[in-house]
Amino acid sequence: MVLASTSPRRIDILTQAGVVFRVVAPGIDERPPAPLGPLRYVSWAAAAKADAVAKRTPGAIVVAADTEVVRARRIFGKPGNRRQAAAFLRSLSGRRHQVYTAVHVIDRRSGCEAHGISRTDVTMRELSSRVIAAYIRTGEAQDKAGAYAIQGEGHRLVKSIRGPYDNVVGMPMRLLTRLLGECGIPLPLKNPDGPKVTQKRLKRSRRQPAAQPSSAGRMHR
Repeated sequence: MVLASTSPRRIDILTQAGVVFRVVAPGIDERPPAPLGPLRYVSWAAAAKADAVAKRTPGAIVVAADTEVVRARRIFGKPGNRRQAAAFLRSLSGRRHQVYTAVHVIDRRSGCEAHGISRTDVTMRELSSRVIAAYIRTGEAQDKAGAYAIQGEGHRLVKSIRGPYDNVVGMPMRLLTRLLGECGIPLPLKNPDGPKVTQKRLKRSRRQPAAQPSSAGRMHR
């Protein structure tokens, strides 16, 4: 399996789950050819990454993902600088937002493609200017969608989540497993009979706030 992403977070999730994979950078321009709403954009970006890598890795099973933070139909991408990061966090403070991750699977051998979107609702704590400034000084905000990393110090900014935790980090494993299954592909594990990384174990390892019980909000686009 080829992961069309160099994201350390996605690599970490797959590695913890014991998945056998290699990494190929998609190297695409993530600006769409026309303006898109949040769900269409996240689907387009994941598909574009998968297609770019599939063209360079014939015969491989390619998996790509794109994660976006959304509130009131506005996409909060990766901040360009500290000032923008602070503005993002002020906008998210005390409010609920959505994190969408689109996953796209391409198996050129069989001609199968499968895609879907996972959703998690995240409610932020009330964030004072002092708290925001202190978090930005950690350096975590700069390359993260929404300007926070729930798997790092950013977990302190989060009040609660409803939906898959690994979706917020960037790779919803339940959705990935289902999409591979739609193409008749089992999740390629180093040790299929070994212990699996569950949502609970992953959350505990990252010291994030307890998630409210919920099934994944998934949809196809």
